Amino acid sequence: MKKSSIHAPVVCAIAAAATVFHPVAPRPAASQAAPGAEPAAALQTMRVDPLVEVDWLLEHIGDEDVVVVESVRGPGRFEEEHIAGARPLRFDAITWEGEEGWIVEFPEVDDLIGALRAAGIRRDSKVVIYGRSMTATARTWVTFEYLGLGDRAFLLDGGIADWKAAGGAVESGEAPAVEPGDVEPGERVDFRVSADWIHERLDDASVVLLDARPDDEYTGADGGLGNGGRPGHIPGAAQLYWEELMDPANNTRFRARDEIARILERHGAGAGKTHVSYCMIGMRASVVYMAARMSGLDVHLYDGSWRDWGDRTDLPVETGRDPRDGSPGGTMFP
Repeated sequence: MKKSSIHAPVVCAIAAAATVFHPVAPRPAASQAAPGAEPAAALQTMRVDPLVEVDWLLEHIGDEDVVVVESVRGPGRFEEEHIAGARPLRFDAITWEGEEGWIVEFPEVDDLIGALRAAGIRRDSKVVIYGRSMTATARTWVTFEYLGLGDRAFLLDGGIADWKAAGGAVESGEAPAVEPGDVEPGERVDFRVSADWIHERLDDASVVLLDARPDDEYTGADGGLGNGGRPGHIPGAAQLYWEELMDPANNTRFRARDEIARILERHGAGAGKTHVSYCMIGMRASVVYMAARMSGLDVHLYDGSWRDWGDRTDLPVETGRDPRDGSPGGTMFP
């Protein structure tokens, strides 16, 4: 059994953060664009190596071009304790939270670049990202990739827990003011897809949908999170709960690459296929997206995720367990 839903507290945390911080102005979600207005989705295909180990950071944290940022989701956490010299990167500054407060999608590129510049990130910076939650940390790295900056952004594997265990220095209090950076977007690949893009390909065996949610959300046992949304998953999607990809002893550390490859293969992923990761609001899907990228798989991100698909009554849903887990298939509804 995969773990029960962790989304309810996630929703509360995001909503609480929204009362303290000031998100960027809302925009229409890409997944809800008018017919004919959506650009063609592109694939990220080249294998990437976005992880750095604590030993590397211990050696290079003093380098002039290394910038360490903590993906901060709630007030007070950074000030309580952070890696010495790190800068906060507010999660609400790099996400569009939607009119209802718990949709997480990419805001406009200019807003994203402005947030990175405010954190002092320059054109030549090597950015090392960490956070208290792998879902937020992975989402932050995916944001850099969305901006065409994935080759200069890295995730601290093991996070602050491994950093402290290795004797890395931590401190408390607010970060000192930094000189604004001059970072610019790189060559961008818009790897997002919409609900309509997926719907057109539900019968395509070469398209593999990877649902990063736990049992109760995937099967529909959560009742649509109790908020009136439709329960279940996209028909045919494999359930690859994001924590399966994490070290059981530290869920801010990825498993070994060969283990990740076996997990992906067990869920139907593989060379020659086109993969789409999704979850409830796009955070947990970012972990699966990163795993696919590290494995050299062709992968898209459904940014709207179930919060978008489940709310659209014109799209089919399926309930029940994933037959890839050895249990009977689900029930499909129009």
